[in-house]
Amino acid sequence: MANKPNFIGLSTINKQKPPYTLADFDLVKRDLLNHFNTRKGERVMLPEYGTIIYELLMDPLDTVTKSLILEDATRVIEEEPRVTLDSIELTELERSILVEAQVTYLPSGITEELAIQFDIDAQE
Repeated sequence: MANKPNFIGLSTINKQKPPYTLADFDLVKRDLLNHFNTRKGERVMLPEYGTIIYELLMDPLDTVTKSLILEDATRVIEEEPRVTLDSIELTELERSILVEAQVTYLPSGITEELAIQFDIDAQE
């Protein structure tokens, strides 16, 4: 008998046809990516939802900007009650920044690394 999922949701991202169902850690990862792909203030009725990282992409990547990006990425992940943040780091690439976070999915204890790339060219 298969284990019953703790969380079930829907997503049409990268899917051409049904089923659109996501469950458990796959759903949590999609929810986190949705949060990171939304600019703060962009969601109707949820002005605190999203990230400020897009507003910082064109700033010089000095210690202040890096700190703001890491603080905001940490906030986004910590707002997700189904995971705990184990570690987070920022890497500067040629035309983008990469935020890598190691998170643990609480119901099962699975640990995985999430890599979210923010492309500077997409902002111009």
